[in-house]
Amino acid sequence: MDALAERLRSAGVSAELRGPGDVVPTGASHDSRTLRSGEIFLAWRGTRVDAHDHIESALGNGAVAAVVERFVDVTIPQLRVSDARRAAAIVAHLLEGEPTRGLTLTAITGTNGKTTCALLIRHLLTPLGPSAAMGTLGLVGPDGSVRPGSEGLTTPGPVELARQLRQLASEGVTTVTIEASSHALDQRRLDGIELDVAVFTNLTRDHLDYHQSFKDYREAKARILLLVRDEGGVVVNGGDPAWALLPPIDARLIVTRLEDEEAVGRPAGRGERLPDLVADGIALSGEGSRFMVRWGGEEVAVSLPLLGRFNVENALSALGAALLLERPLGEAAEGLADAPPPVGRLELTVRDPVPVILDYAHTPHALERVLETVRPLYEGRLILVFGAGGDRDREKRPQMGRVAARGADLSIVTSDNPRTEDPEVIVDEIIEGMSGGRYERIPDRREAIERALRVARTGDVVLLTGKGHETYQIVGTERRPFDERLVVREILGSGRAA
Repeated sequence: MDALAERLRSAGVSAELRGPGDVVPTGASHDSRTLRSGEIFLAWRGTRVDAHDHIESALGNGAVAAVVERFVDVTIPQLRVSDARRAAAIVAHLLEGEPTRGLTLTAITGTNGKTTCALLIRHLLTPLGPSAAMGTLGLVGPDGSVRPGSEGLTTPGPVELARQLRQLASEGVTTVTIEASSHALDQRRLDGIELDVAVFTNLTRDHLDYHQSFKDYREAKARILLLVRDEGGVVVNGGDPAWALLPPIDARLIVTRLEDEEAVGRPAGRGERLPDLVADGIALSGEGSRFMVRWGGEEVAVSLPLLGRFNVENALSALGAALLLERPLGEAAEGLADAPPPVGRLELTVRDPVPVILDYAHTPHALERVLETVRPLYEGRLILVFGAGGDRDREKRPQMGRVAARGADLSIVTSDNPRTEDPEVIVDEIIEGMSGGRYERIPDRREAIERALRVARTGDVVLLTGKGHETYQIVGTERRPFDERLVVREILGSGRAA
């Protein structure tokens, strides 16, 4: 415990020990129910639960000590700290042997594009050694497959993150890319690690049910800069003006931008400013995109098998990370040609009798970008099936309705994950923004998909947004199986869409 206290103090967290200092925990846990004998219990007061109320339970399961925000009346040693969430991350990584010391770490934050960027970076860094990615899809190992049971939060909690990194390090993985959500950064889940590269994709309205304001949301994202090691680097999407308000960046900096546009999201910097990374001559098609990428005096042709202009932005962000990690531009750009398409991101799930595309877009900005990407690829109508999540930011619902009304020929408004809200109310709030658009309301998502497939004609495209990679639907507090790939095939196979 003395060693833990000293490590925390060196990280700027005040720590006061009550009880013997010679106790040496074997691991850490922030869940009293799954804590194993010999571990230290990590307690903080959350928005719904105060973990201090469960220290007795942790003690009954064999806890030998606790990290706390306030002392409680128990017999085990307690380390009272000034920031329990940050302390939890530091303690968890220390007890797992600080696995990141042998890893090269990149983390990506932003509203959209994190998953695609993470998978692209994992792919581009594979030539440097076994590479993994952690994020919305789960843990993607060096073989490119998602490990069963790893799905969950976009960014794992501090204990699970430390354990996964230790396991990857023990397997010989050398580079790891992590999706850093705004929740995770605000809750200090990543504070136990140091990053070699941080990437900022874009910033639009999302999670304001948690952050309260767009300013708070941006500031949570900006916390990633505090995790970049002294010799590390940062990649910023210069096409997004929100990033101009980042704190001055004291690191090697690459700003990415498309065509010959001026970078409107160029932050101030005190570190080494590297040349802008620019995509010129962008040609988009149903097979992907082609463009020239310029960096300093170099220029390289790129072929990208991912749809849409925004995936060119994602590819530039991935290239920027690879450059900061010393991959030559030509080699990294060549690696984009066989980049695997991310699951649930503009995923063409069937081609006949009409194309059906799945995408995770669940914010106004993401929905707009997906509609703009898909529309020019098909001659017929764009039929959109979409909804909005329950128990989340309600103000974005009419905004999504307005985007759909502008961008789709026919919108079928339905459920996403209604959670504990009434799906009819969610649909009502979306439709408030759809004046002038053609739409139907079908709250049952399966029925909505069936309707879209029934009315689609040759030349049309059906776009299902909001679920993407998810294979479930949350209704009330129940997670029900709902894989849209299977749903589409079942409907087409039964002939109900005919």
